[in-house]
This record gives sequence, C-alpha cells and structure tokens, in this order.
Amino acid sequence: MIGIKTTTRFNTSTLKRKTDQASFRSLGHAGAAVRLTARRSIRRRKKPSRPGSPPHTQTGRLKRSIRYEANKSIPDVVIGPVNEIAGRLWHLHEHGGIAKKRKRLKRHRFRAGEFGPVRVKQPGKFARAQLQTAAQANRATRLIEQENQRRGAIRPPRYPKRPFMRPALDANRSRLPKFWRDSVR
Repeated sequence: MIGIKTTTRFNTSTLKRKTDQASFRSLGHAGAAVRLTARRSIRRRKKPSRPGSPPHTQTGRLKRSIRYEANKSIPDVVIGPVNEIAGRLWHLHEHGGIAKKRKRLKRHRFRAGEFGPVRVKQPGKFARAQLQTAAQANRATRLIEQENQRRGAIRPPRYPKRPFMRPALDANRSRLPKFWRDSVR
C-alpha cells in the first residue's frame, strides 16, 4: 500500500465571487426568458383584447417597452414596461382599475401680449403662442373653459384586467431553476 498525502485549500472569497457572477448571469437569462414570453403574448391588432387575455397593441409600442434589468449589487432582476409616459396605462392593463381623472386647468382671463393657447392640437394639448389681439386673447380664454367642461363631462375610463407579465412569469416558473443549474464554474 502506497501512502499518498494531499492538501486542499478552500478559498471562500473566490467561491463567493464565482457564485455572485453565476447568479448575476443566471438572473439575466431568467429576466430575458420572462421578457420574451411576455413580448410574444402581446399581439398587434386594431381591436382591444378580451378581458383576462394579454392586451393588444396597435403600434407595437408596448412590446418594445418591455425590458429587464439585473442588479449586481443586490441579486435582483426587474422585468416590465419602462415607458414613462404610458407606464400608468400598462399598470392598469395588468391589474385593472380606473384611470385617474385629469385635473381641470387653471381659469385665466388672457390679455393681448401674453402667451396662451391658440388652437387645440388634440384633446388636452394646445398650440401656444403670443396672443397679438384681443380676439386671440378671448379665444384662448374660451379654449381653456371648453377644455375644463370636456374634462368634467368625461368619466375616467375603466380598464379590465389584461395581465401579461404575471402569466409570463408563471409560464417560466418551472424553467427558472435550470438557469442556476451548473452555473458556478
């Protein structure tokens, strides 16, 4: 019988660094998989989807706004739409609810020489310019009053649930452990 002597070293800092790198890489893969599933569930259609099914998009803007970001300092990944303007709308589609009622505009009696609205570009949006005449100033005052009447008359829209992120996560739940399997090298 031959006697063999071995020594082993266990370096905890190297192991911690390797596991952190593997976890970050795996979180990125998991975030990408969930994002891809969510993007594929949203169809481009002119008509709205049925309540309970993923929303339809006319322009593809919702599909393009879904992103993921893995955080290295805190092992975490965030997945979802990032569009700042329409972010509230996507939240309403995911969870359902009533949109906030728009605030009324401040009443103001415009005078010639001031800046004010000269025409309506779309509901709630105005082209603004320096008002040259008293007639333009009166029209600007009327535009503000008409917009306030419109905002008071319109009931805020109610959105039924059209979830797209939760079903994407549920569809990938069984795949998630596979991203971490054999990830530490």
